Amino acid sequence: MIDRDKMMSIGHLTRGRTRSTVTEGRDAHGDRFKATTDELGNTVTDRAGDRRDVTINAPHVIATTTTHEQRD
Repeated sequence: MIDRDKMMSIGHLTRGRTRSTVTEGRDAHGDRFKATTDELGNTVTDRAGDRRDVTINAPHVIATTTTHEQRD
């Protein structure tokens, strides 16, 4: 017999299982920073002095339209 709870807990990611990447260091001014990039490519950078920068890599949206003019 199959355990339903175990079967429902199985996950699948299309690019495989990935984890966030963390980079720590100092910027050009000598201040410390910590940059965390998630599996979607979004980056959150924590800087000294309670400053936080966020870069979101949203997908590109391509839209096309057509216009038809009809005169009577």
